[in-house]
Amino acid sequence: MRATLLVCCGSLVLGATTSVVACASSSEAEPPTTPASSPDSGGDNIQPADGGPSEPETGTDAAVDGQACSAAGWCRTTLPDEELVVRDIWPIGDRAFAIAQSSVLGIKVLEWEEADATWNYIDDGTQNDAFGKYTGGIWAPNGDEIYYAVDPGYIYHGKRSQPPATTWSWTRQKLKGNSLGDDIDRPDGYPYYSALNANYPALGVWGTSADDVYAWFANTIYHRTGVAGAAPEWVPEYTADDASASTEHIYFLAAAGTGSDEVWFSGARTTAPSSGACAVLVRKTAGNYQRIADGTLTSSTSRCTAKDGYQLIGGTEGWLTDIHMPSANRIIGLKGARDVLDVVASGDGYSVSVAQVPTSLVRKPLNSLWVALEGPWLSGLGIVVRSKSNVWDGGSFEISTVAYGGAALNQSLHRVRGTSNTNLWAIGVHNALHKTSP
Repeated sequence: MRATLLVCCGSLVLGATTSVVACASSSEAEPPTTPASSPDSGGDNIQPADGGPSEPETGTDAAVDGQACSAAGWCRTTLPDEELVVRDIWPIGDRAFAIAQSSVLGIKVLEWEEADATWNYIDDGTQNDAFGKYTGGIWAPNGDEIYYAVDPGYIYHGKRSQPPATTWSWTRQKLKGNSLGDDIDRPDGYPYYSALNANYPALGVWGTSADDVYAWFANTIYHRTGVAGAAPEWVPEYTADDASASTEHIYFLAAAGTGSDEVWFSGARTTAPSSGACAVLVRKTAGNYQRIADGTLTSSTSRCTAKDGYQLIGGTEGWLTDIHMPSANRIIGLKGARDVLDVVASGDGYSVSVAQVPTSLVRKPLNSLWVALEGPWLSGLGIVVRSKSNVWDGGSFEISTVAYGGAALNQSLHRVRGTSNTNLWAIGVHNALHKTSP
């Protein structure tokens, strides 16, 4: 039976005593990874400290239309350069847009066309002019227009030229007006995330349509807005500037929504130098922002307590790095690299259920979540995990094998994302895997 708690916005704590754990108990949770001596700087050295796979995984070889595929139907596409580390992907229709980087090429933007099953570069190269040390995600409202974010706080906007031309035109704007100042230091936009033992971008872009686009950088949310008839600018709309000490930081990390009147943003309130954190969740409705969840970390117990006036999502620490909105008033997110949250808004209250991916299935932390109607998908170090049943009510997670040739994929998959269970991508170090079978 689903065990949740419905509360009104106020001082009650959500999830601290009523969370549902699917297939694992809270005692199975791994302790935070010991910080590496040199966190990931954005190149292709993105393995956790021990460099090992999530678990020994072997699979029966398969073939789909002549491609090399795993038994679960994950097929390897050919990248234009082998050294690419693909950081994010946005599929739309029979296309997909991806952002990648390497120590040789810098940051690159690619397009996949299903018609000829190829990846092609579409950027203009300027993203590597004196900046571009890390990427901050990619988003597309349609097949002819994309946005991507790049260090140190720039948002690129690209449009496809009219046929028969095949080039793209690009403009870029820097996010300004942040409470930390216009020239934000790199750690402010690329903080260390202990659960993954790597740096993680607090920089991104997402929208509900071509005319309703948001970005975030460090502790500020921006909205692309036309001011007095002029060209659109990135206008700061919400800043979480209530850090209680110089060692405390607030970061926004992801966004989701169903339309211009229902947009959510997730993030974390962290405490240096441990980088332990409590989840932050902000909702925008009817043009107004409301912070739903926020907490303060108790370092001695690695647990969070609700800040005055806010709710708490789960009692344990963890960044809320990914959120998806499968239906109105419902958010599914990944917290602390292992907990899958189900947050449901009802009237003035919110209920929360937590399903933990068990360490008996996946030993390493997970770094990405995407949700289909059938359930969540997650990716990590050489692994993809899915659920075909309700994991908040007795269902279980299972591995969707990416192994090919009888060997594990010993490389990180930074993102799993799709449009359906028959158009799904898992991308990462030297890999862009495409799944088109059920």
